[in-house]
Amino acid sequence: MNKKGMIQIVAVVLALVILAYVLVSFAQRECNSNRDCPGNAYCGTDYECHEYPDQIVVKETNYISSAAILGLFIVVAAYIFKTGQVPFYEKVKKKIKKVRED
Repeated sequence: MNKKGMIQIVAVVLALVILAYVLVSFAQRECNSNRDCPGNAYCGTDYECHEYPDQIVVKETNYISSAAILGLFIVVAAYIFKTGQVPFYEKVKKKIKKVRED
């Protein structure tokens, strides 16, 4: 048999298997939107209806440390772009050279 003919058959079979998998996954869904669930439930990412929680827990987050680190990196990047030199690079390079010599 011709190899090109075999590739076409394999491609068709593979496409049918993928199509069957997609159709089965759509058929197994309990809901697609919140309208498909009762009034006290919502449609989750697993496509199942979940009841609303009795208590909503909100955690307070503090982004000050993240903002400080991001701001520091932006300032360093601006300095590197403006001067074309990495700060403290020469001092670190000298220290590494000194350690290697010893």
